[in-house]
Amino acid sequence: MAVTPKPKSTPKPSEAEAEKLIRKGGSIPSEHREQKPASVVLRIPSELLERVDATLAARPIKVPRHQWLLEAIVEKLEQDEV
Repeated sequence: MAVTPKPKSTPKPSEAEAEKLIRKGGSIPSEHREQKPASVVLRIPSELLERVDATLAARPIKVPRHQWLLEAIVEKLEQDEV
């Protein structure tokens, strides 16, 4: 049987310290919690990927392929939800 030492007691905070902590408050929980990204393996025909890359190359402002694909997914979802 293992024997552990008695936990050391911490001194109780003074009334002023307790009141200060209460008045400090905390953050309000947000409506939208930070979303953790999920990894997905996406298999795209090479011809389709070449079209995506050509579209991206023709843009005056360069956008990463990843961002472009995410925007395309969001656009499609919004279309289908209406």
